[in-house]
Amino acid sequence: MQKNKMLHLTEILSQESDAEHPIATNALLEKLSAYGISCDRRTLARDMSQLQDMNYPVKCIRVGHSNAFYMEQHSFSLAELKIIIDAIQASSVIPEDMTIALTSKIASLGGPHCAESLLINKIRFNIRKQTNTSVFDSIAVIEESFSRQKQISFVYFKHDENRNKVYKHNKERYIVDPIALIYENNYYYLRCYIQAIKDFRNFRIDRMEDVQHLETDICKKALVKENELATYTSKAIKMYGGEETEVELEFDDSLIDVVYDQFGFETKIKRLEKSNLFSAKVRVQISRTFWGWYFQFPEKMRIISPQKVLVQCQEWARQAL
Repeated sequence: MQKNKMLHLTEILSQESDAEHPIATNALLEKLSAYGISCDRRTLARDMSQLQDMNYPVKCIRVGHSNAFYMEQHSFSLAELKIIIDAIQASSVIPEDMTIALTSKIASLGGPHCAESLLINKIRFNIRKQTNTSVFDSIAVIEESFSRQKQISFVYFKHDENRNKVYKHNKERYIVDPIALIYENNYYYLRCYIQAIKDFRNFRIDRMEDVQHLETDICKKALVKENELATYTSKAIKMYGGEETEVELEFDDSLIDVVYDQFGFETKIKRLEKSNLFSAKVRVQISRTFWGWYFQFPEKMRIISPQKVLVQCQEWARQAL
């Protein structure tokens, strides 16, 4: 009975109390009585002292003329839990049913008094939730392949106008060397190397299906260093790859933060002499998404060099017109 009493006490305190909601002695005795456990005030005080000796973070304070107890929470603050929940709800990668389940689990970490306020979300996110519920199974297989340094295979699809899956290459399996998972533009991408074509590719995880382990080792090309991955997403805008080159951009002061946001805060920006313009040399992968980013600023940014990129820029502008 004593073991059961101590177990119930720790459960009551951890689940129902915190610094703002201590439980008075009489209330604790009533809760124990509901479990069929009889206890008096003096014995309860000794039990609390014993829990403290066992390193449970039990605190005792005076509320009126009586002692009250609570379990000090060391895990997450209300603000920290709120940020985690917002990130889950804002992610299009996580399907709606899993979002609801995860939100409830995270909210419960704050205890019953915080959970209710955490579940009342007054923020609305302009996102479309993923419908592919196998995303997390695919990620689990990929993560294991990283540690084993083995290849994986999968089929890849897009959608037609009726939202039906259309499989690439007649549903033949891709065999790839996984390099890294990259979270970009609210989607997970697999960065990988394909030995058959001797080139790097990106695949959206939510469009991968039936991801399987293989027992063949990845090649040396797939052993990309961490510092190379760290700079990759700034070069490949929205994960569309292309020919990588150094481009010098000229822009006005209103785009300084835009350049930092896209290419990183370590980008070196210099003011051009006798003007209010600035320039920066950045490494980019020339792709349709690079042009989509660049043509947002037709009156405030221009490409200075190299000449071949200037020619490409003119061609894209002609096509757009």
